Amino acid sequence: MSLPDRLKLKALAAFSRYRLFSVLLLALVAAVLSFGGYLIIERARPLGLANAKPPVPVAPPPLPKPQWTEIVDTFKAKQTVTDALVRHGLSSQEVYEMVANARYVYNLAKIRAGQYYWLYLTPEGQFRYFNYPVDEEKYLTIYRDQENRFVPVMKPFRYDVRVEPVFGVIEDSLFMSMLDAGEQEGLALELAGIFGCDIDFYTDIQKGDSYRLLVEKRYLDGKFRNYGAILAASITAQNRQFSGFRFADENGKPAYYGSDGKALKKPFLKSPLKFARITSRFSRARLHPILKIVRPHLGVDYAAPAGTPVQAVGAGVVIAAGRTAGSGRMVRLRHAGNYETMYMHLSRIAVRPGARVTQGTVIGYVGATGLATGPHLDFRVWQRGKPINPTKVIFPPAPPVPASSFARFAVLRDGLRSRLEQITY
Repeated sequence: MSLPDRLKLKALAAFSRYRLFSVLLLALVAAVLSFGGYLIIERARPLGLANAKPPVPVAPPPLPKPQWTEIVDTFKAKQTVTDALVRHGLSSQEVYEMVANARYVYNLAKIRAGQYYWLYLTPEGQFRYFNYPVDEEKYLTIYRDQENRFVPVMKPFRYDVRVEPVFGVIEDSLFMSMLDAGEQEGLALELAGIFGCDIDFYTDIQKGDSYRLLVEKRYLDGKFRNYGAILAASITAQNRQFSGFRFADENGKPAYYGSDGKALKKPFLKSPLKFARITSRFSRARLHPILKIVRPHLGVDYAAPAGTPVQAVGAGVVIAAGRTAGSGRMVRLRHAGNYETMYMHLSRIAVRPGARVTQGTVIGYVGATGLATGPHLDFRVWQRGKPINPTKVIFPPAPPVPASSFARFAVLRDGLRSRLEQITY
């Protein structure tokens, strides 16, 4: 074979090898591109949806059955516990055992007509709980334990206590102003009790006077139930300001003190009636409205509705309680410091001779017995046997805040006073 022919054969063989190599290379590149695209597409898909199937509707779970049925009712007049609970499906034997077991904690024979009670039964009608409010602080609960016994427990109410401001301007009386402010009459009585030794809430109060106070209000299940303590109060009466702050001494006993630490409570209240109108004052010569003769009137007459409670102005001993011709039903007390007080024309007497009373104890009720033209109280005071004007006498104060506690009192006072001053009308 000639040389040119051999060169042509080598060229053809080289070309064939190059073409085969190109084809293989192109096939490899195509495979790599295909696999890479697959990965990109797969990674771009949301996780878990590659083989996802349409969701199958699932029925909602059934609502749980109630654990028990609540029954709220009130005791009717002359109704017993047995009468009430048998109406709701309990047997007489069950009620008997419940009352017998509860007697060690509370006697259910003392239930009050009109009082609410709560009864809880299982869906099958079996007894679960019984709740009865004994007073504003606690309630009786009776439950059935695993041995089928009735177990009584006395529990305290869990009040939500909030300190809230109360304020008002007096147009007629403190009592009416408090009601107009949306508060209850008991708060007016509590406020009058704090300042009762310094202010006569009829004679010393006039239109335009005002008050501010911080009081604890107690809520149960979001509803107002009653008042707690008044923490601080301020009253402006006839352009004079009176302030009081509740402070507990080292023994934990609370009392009210003025800004200077002096006790607001004194041995004697300024009036035996919290809200009353003076109709006749102390006089050495007064025309008697019935006898029509001029003679001394050595006391103060307070007009008030019949049945209004009369309180002892100070602690003492009852030295007389009965009826006389002119004074009608009357009570006479002996106090420390050689003082005596007398309360006349009562409709009813609430104490007996020899009994000891504390300041604020109800000793009788306003009436019109004896020589009286209408319901009123004739109140008299003696010191060492000498009659004195009840509206003019100045009684000594109780002990002030102890020196050892004054710094602690001052911190409390300043904080409460700042909050009082923020209350605007």
